[in-house]
Amino acid sequence: MKTTPPRKNQPMTDALVVATPATATGFRLGGARTVTAANADQTIAAVTQAIADGQAAVIAVHGALWSLVTAPIRAAWTKQASPLILTLPDEDGDVSAAKDAALRDLLARAIGYQITFTPSGGTP
Repeated sequence: MKTTPPRKNQPMTDALVVATPATATGFRLGGARTVTAANADQTIAAVTQAIADGQAAVIAVHGALWSLVTAPIRAAWTKQASPLILTLPDEDGDVSAAKDAALRDLLARAIGYQITFTPSGGTP
């Protein structure tokens, strides 16, 4: 198997999704470059490899996997700016309001300012 050397002198150009086996196919069908992980060790290894290869500008970790990783590692990931490492909301996770807050935080980190969502016909 041929390996590609790290892209140290080239800009980061894409996003990588680290997904559970149950959700990986959906991300792939959506066109996302996807790596499958089933536990904390595989998740950490996938993120570490993605950082090392230097291709991904964004590494999105499925919420079910994110919660398996220890808090200190998650904290280090969220402080990292390049590549941006973030969690994807888990479809079986918290209630809608918590998902909205997570999405707002994710967007604020990605673009540098807070976006407020207002329901149709509602007021901020």
